[in-house]
Amino acid sequence: MRYIRKQLLFRKLAASTLLETIIASVIFMIIFVMAMDTLTRLMTFDNEDADYIVIENELRKCKRLVCLNELRSEAKTFTYDWGEIDVEISNYKENIYQVNMVAVTTNQHRKISYRFLKAN
Repeated sequence: MRYIRKQLLFRKLAASTLLETIIASVIFMIIFVMAMDTLTRLMTFDNEDADYIVIENELRKCKRLVCLNELRSEAKTFTYDWGEIDVEISNYKENIYQVNMVAVTTNQHRKISYRFLKAN
């Protein structure tokens, strides 16, 4: 029994050759380069997408102003270099307000709108 275990421990394994190792490394490197190229293409975006991120950020700031009760039930317009945001707060029910926020860009003439309810 002990002799069988010793045979299993010290048996010779077929090792890979240097050529096989180099070919496997080249294949892994090609896959890595393709993955990195794909990731960099996904991470870069054109001007329209960059404007969209700026617009979303400004809409969140306006939403924070509304939630902190710094804007009362009225219509207000915020003007930026990319366009403007119109915020309209109206009564929905008692102590509940409906908030409409519409962002309009000047260059692409795109509209992004949010509508939500806010309790007082």
